[in-house]
Amino acid sequence: MLAVLPAFLSLAPVAGAQDVVNGEALAKRWCSSCHIVTATATKGEANGLPSFPMLAASPKTTEASLRHAMTATHSRMPDLSLTKQEQDNLIAYILSLRPR
Repeated sequence: MLAVLPAFLSLAPVAGAQDVVNGEALAKRWCSSCHIVTATATKGEANGLPSFPMLAASPKTTEASLRHAMTATHSRMPDLSLTKQEQDNLIAYILSLRPR
């Protein structure tokens, strides 16, 4: 059992990294027409909306606040009907842009 634990734990970073990669792909596909989604664009707004790096840097941005923004009905946000896994991946990507 103890021999298996280190091998299992070593898989966690790979899965997390994959979520970020998938989230970035989703952001570029679905969000980039309204938001600046790249990590290099730390300033600026697109269509009056904050960039993903600006969202990530805000202390008010949490997993819950991002999930709410993705699912709440409001006029500027289209209903993308993202699955929970897609939401998780997109949230992982946005939060990965947070300054360290």
